[in-house]
Amino acid sequence: MEGFYICSIFAMNNSRSMNIDKLIDKYFTGEASNVAIEVFDDTNIYAVYSDIVKMLHDYPEIELSILQAMAYCFYEILDNVLTHSTKKMGTVITFFDKRNTRVMILVADDGIGVRKSLSENPRYNNITEEDALRLCLQDAVTDGKGMGYGLFSTMQLISNAGSLLQIHSGRSVLSFDGNNI
Repeated sequence: MEGFYICSIFAMNNSRSMNIDKLIDKYFTGEASNVAIEVFDDTNIYAVYSDIVKMLHDYPEIELSILQAMAYCFYEILDNVLTHSTKKMGTVITFFDKRNTRVMILVADDGIGVRKSLSENPRYNNITEEDALRLCLQDAVTDGKGMGYGLFSTMQLISNAGSLLQIHSGRSVLSFDGNNI
């Protein structure tokens, strides 16, 4: 997969409303005219997921096993928005840059954040946002509404694919480049 780069950003902003223009300006600098924006809820989550997989499939250098793992991870991330954020919808912004051999995918919501979601499980009641971000990447860490495997499996994929994962929650950011958090 030489030359392949994916930036997967799962943003949980504890704000009242999400500003799509600010997200595009921040993460897709200079590419605003080439991004695709989709809003998803429980009625169209599979269609949006299918669009992400199609974009990844159209990228010729992704081997099948990596594509299958990415497909699983992206569905988990979309589902996390609807399951854990307390919001009924999320947003996906995608960008495919053939010239620089780069795919960027941002999944965002303006829900309660990782710490508040995890604190619904008494085991994680007194953690900081930074601790919550680190914990959510571990296997079986959950607020009780899921199995706690989605972000763990995404981190495992990132480790093997040479990609970048960023998770934003509240005012905290966790970046994982496959080796370092």
